[in-house]
Amino acid sequence: MRQPTRLPEAPESEHYDYIVVGAGSAGCVLARALSDDSAQRVLLLEAGPDAETFWVRTPAGVPFLFHNAALNWRFATEPEPNLGGRAIYWPRGKVVGGTSAINGMIYIRGDRQDYDDWAAQGNPGWAYSDVLPYFRRSEKNELGASEWHGGDGPLKVSTGEYQRPISAAFILAANRIGIPENRDFNGAHFAGIGYCQHTIHGGVRQSASRAFLRPVRSRRNLVVRGGALVHRVVLEDGAATGVVYERDGQVMRASARREVILSAGAIGSPHLLMLSGVGPGDQLQAAGVPVALHLPGVGRNLQDHLCLNTVFEVHEGLSMNRALDGWRKYLHGARYLLNKGGPLSMGTSHVQAFVATHAQRSRPDVQLSFKPYSFTFESDEVLRVHPFPGMQVAGLQLRPASRGAISLRSADPARAPRIEANYLAAQEDRQTMIRALELIRRLAATSPLSDMVVREHLPGSGTDTPERMLEFIRSNSQSIYHPVGTCRMGQDEAAVVDERLRVRGIRNLRVADASIMPNLISGNTNAPTIMIAEKAADMIAADRP
Repeated sequence: MRQPTRLPEAPESEHYDYIVVGAGSAGCVLARALSDDSAQRVLLLEAGPDAETFWVRTPAGVPFLFHNAALNWRFATEPEPNLGGRAIYWPRGKVVGGTSAINGMIYIRGDRQDYDDWAAQGNPGWAYSDVLPYFRRSEKNELGASEWHGGDGPLKVSTGEYQRPISAAFILAANRIGIPENRDFNGAHFAGIGYCQHTIHGGVRQSASRAFLRPVRSRRNLVVRGGALVHRVVLEDGAATGVVYERDGQVMRASARREVILSAGAIGSPHLLMLSGVGPGDQLQAAGVPVALHLPGVGRNLQDHLCLNTVFEVHEGLSMNRALDGWRKYLHGARYLLNKGGPLSMGTSHVQAFVATHAQRSRPDVQLSFKPYSFTFESDEVLRVHPFPGMQVAGLQLRPASRGAISLRSADPARAPRIEANYLAAQEDRQTMIRALELIRRLAATSPLSDMVVREHLPGSGTDTPERMLEFIRSNSQSIYHPVGTCRMGQDEAAVVDERLRVRGIRNLRVADASIMPNLISGNTNAPTIMIAEKAADMIAADRP
């Protein structure tokens, strides 16, 4: 086996109290919270650049970030056996701010039952009543402070002002088939349909970097380093004592007097554990990594939301496709530069619905996401809007039963791990996705939305039996980019971290990001990841000797 070329390591270490690896949604929160104590020196390391470009700041810049190699890891799964052998693209943020700098900015916490389930699985302190204070602490919601929302947190959350008549028609059609309106998915009730809230303020994306780091960057006890690829965690006598990382062609060492915290996400955190010798022993040996601790759960339990995209042509004047393409986009660009308004100030989705589609269950099992525009995934550079006026409705199963894995491909830290999502392996996942497609079609056929629809573009005619619908789903569905679960929290032998997020069998090492989720939450994952980091910061402070 060819071993990667190794640069010589620096003989001396930099010294800190805490080292946080990964400056994404969780890492930015942790760096801010841990450095609140001026007596603690904190190092935050990020493989991507420490930058905020125009398209990162601009909410409608998502298409220009989707394949941007400078700011995006651009991962892909292995060929998926249940999706016709397709490798599914997984964009993840590679920049200070992480995926919060390139995502669709939707602020959803999920169903309260999600967190109660975590606690019931042997994770005390993670029930909804336990985590709600951390959601509130991080948030400054335009709805104001309440039982459900924070009013003075760092993360500004708002409802989009640039709404379209066709979005209102989508909500009315849902009401007519029995889906109630919900004006606050993060409040007293979860089910229903309504306008999205986004991490946008004043027409500017509120990434974790902008919200949490930017106000404290001048702290003398906080060091943020972009362009720093961590090779491994240094383990000595069963404890984490620091990290080895590469920056500007040099391999550096940094020591942590108290703890190392991995916040590199559901792909990066298990990858780093395995590169450090912590994981399934046979897999590590096969890759040429010395085994420090056989921990078989590392990389297992991978879950993600698989998304089917439907597209409908609508009557002229109802879609935003024209505004986002051709010469009109320059006019809207000028408007955005002038006052941060117009379509460039909006989030990717305008309306969300959380619906129970199973006759015997009242809990929502499907999420629908409505956009008053439509686009194709075919471009390798950017997402391109369709040449006709269109609307797009995405559907996904909220709590998939299928499980995949992240595994070590090589001992080279610059080489991506193997990703096997194992989508649609479970029969119930296939059936739920078919029900999601049937629900979307029912909505499109309901007034007043039906009065606006010209034709179904995707899937189109002929996809009219369960077998053909499943064939469409296998051939066309994409990730909605919510990977979790690969460093699962729990008490059993397959768990990677305990309820305090400490890596089992290794002292002074924690994981705090979406990888610790035992089960995927019912919705988008950015807000829950921020919550996890807020709670982790309190636990780290409480455990400090």
